[in-house]
Amino acid sequence: MARNSYIDSIRGFALLGLSLTNLFFMANFAYGYVPPVSQNWLESGLSLATTMFADGRFRTLFCLVFGAALLIQYKQQKTNDDALFQIKSRLCVLAVFGVLHGYLLWPGDILLNYALSGLLALLWLNAKNRLFAAAILTILPVGLLVILSALVREPNIDRASAEYATLLNSMPVSYADLLSQNISHFNMMIILIPLATLWNTLGLMLLGMELYERGWLSGQHTLPAQWLWTLWWGSAFVSLLLWLSQDTTAGQVLETMNWLAAMPMALCYLMLLQALGTQLPRFSKVLAIVGRYSLSLYLFQSLIGIGVFHFIFPAARVSFTRLEYFEFFLTLTLSQVILAILLNRAKRTGPAEFILKRCVRHLSRL
Repeated sequence: MARNSYIDSIRGFALLGLSLTNLFFMANFAYGYVPPVSQNWLESGLSLATTMFADGRFRTLFCLVFGAALLIQYKQQKTNDDALFQIKSRLCVLAVFGVLHGYLLWPGDILLNYALSGLLALLWLNAKNRLFAAAILTILPVGLLVILSALVREPNIDRASAEYATLLNSMPVSYADLLSQNISHFNMMIILIPLATLWNTLGLMLLGMELYERGWLSGQHTLPAQWLWTLWWGSAFVSLLLWLSQDTTAGQVLETMNWLAAMPMALCYLMLLQALGTQLPRFSKVLAIVGRYSLSLYLFQSLIGIGVFHFIFPAARVSFTRLEYFEFFLTLTLSQVILAILLNRAKRTGPAEFILKRCVRHLSRL
């Protein structure tokens, strides 16, 4: 099956960006990043930049490209009677990857949610009301979470709080402890999937299908500059309000609304990547290479993050500032790019992609 280099470059960009926020929760899954008591201008600036440009943005972009990829696979294989079976098999194997990843490594897994949402998205492959369904499924879960966030007050903690001291005492010190915590946390994540995240992810996938058919995810359609800046400033404004209101109930509501603010920023990223493909084709090609190994590199991110924070340098869970997390993110990003280029030059399939293909091939024979 021929690959779409533009889709691959979007996937690669989204994949590399995921670890910018995921690393916080690999170190501390319960609370993510816990700020120090006193914050300098660099700490505050990186906090604002993460809220504005990263929180939910790369996840949204990944959902859009996941939905578009499902539609592309279906259109390229629809002359084959087994086309849907092949796609469903891939999604089922991906779900198994997600379960193993969530329990054995990191409970913040997205693969299970994406696989289940993808199976439901297949119902809209030929639907005419796809855009309407995408709008409803994207907005309603956010509305429900906004109500819940307004009713349930979460404690605000810093590194001098009693809650943080309790958290430090409960951090795993062995793989057995980590496994026990993973089972508890991932069970809770599985419960949350059908309540909210499944439907929001499904809505974004349907939107990705619609954007592809209208030329947005094929590099054929661009936004006028004034609309692009309107989207950018709208998303940035909501993120700024969230950043300024983090210690209030309004801040908790805005944090949920940030799911929606991620969508216009994701569209801006699409336009940016399209421009890069024209102006910097080599850079776009590198992103496309990364995108081809997205499953292996996603698991690689978790393996490195969990390994560093829980076994190699556990003190980092307590000592790292945002600057040190950002430096770790840059190092991890560079290592993923180098690994992808080496695999591509050797003309080797990524280990996770290899297992996925073998499992799907085995199911097809059965």
